[in-house]
Amino acid sequence: MTMQNVLASGSRPDGHDHPGTGDRYLVSGWQRKHAAIAAAALVLFARDGYERTSVDAIAAEAGVSKRTVYSHYGDKENLFLLVLRETYDTMRDRVRDIVDRNLRDVDDVRQALTACVSEIVRSISRAPERATLVRLVISEAPHFPAILDMWHNRGIVPIIAEPLAKLAASGLLDAEDAALAAEHLSALTFGQVNNKSMMGTVQLSDSEADRIIASGIAAFLRAYGPAPR
Repeated sequence: MTMQNVLASGSRPDGHDHPGTGDRYLVSGWQRKHAAIAAAALVLFARDGYERTSVDAIAAEAGVSKRTVYSHYGDKENLFLLVLRETYDTMRDRVRDIVDRNLRDVDDVRQALTACVSEIVRSISRAPERATLVRLVISEAPHFPAILDMWHNRGIVPIIAEPLAKLAASGLLDAEDAALAAEHLSALTFGQVNNKSMMGTVQLSDSEADRIIASGIAAFLRAYGPAPR
C-alpha cells in the first residue's frame, strides 16, 4: 500500500487500523512520525554504520520517543531493513511514474527515451537519499543478504522493459527480448552516469549528464532501432 493510499484509507502500512482513523489529521501525524524516523535512521545508519547507530540516537534525531520508534518499526534490525526497502521502493515508484509519463504515447523514440532517462537522472540518480542508500548497500550487504536480494530483484529494468516491449510491438523498435533491451539501455545510460559520478558521490554537470545520455541512447538505437523499410 502506498503512503497516499494509507492517508486515503485511514490504515497503517502494516495493515492494522490506526486509532482515530476517521480523523485525517491523526493519520497524517502518524505518517509524519513514520517518515521522520525513516529519514533520521537513513542518515545515521549511513554516517555511523549499523552497529554504532542506536535506537536512542534515531529517536532523538527524529524528535520522537524510543517507544515510538519501536511501535513503528519494531527492533533495530527490522528498522534498518524496512527503512532501506521503503527508501528504495519510493525511488522505484518515482521511476515508474516517470517512465509511464514519458513512454506511454510515443511518436519520436529518441526524443521520448531522452526525456525519460534525463528526468530519471536529474530527479532520482542525483537524489541525496540514493547516494546514501548506495553507500549503505555497499557497506552493510555482507552482513544483510536481504539487501542484495532487494537490490537485484527489485530493480528498474522490468519497469523499463514494459514500454520497450510495446514500442517493439508497434514497430518503433526492433527488440525481440524487451528485458535484454532494457538492460542494455540502462547500462548505456544510467550505468555510464553511475560510473562517471561514482554512484552519485561526484556531481556531474547538466551538460556532461546530457552528453552521456545522448551518446548512450544513440548507441541503443543503433542496436535496437527498426530496420529501414
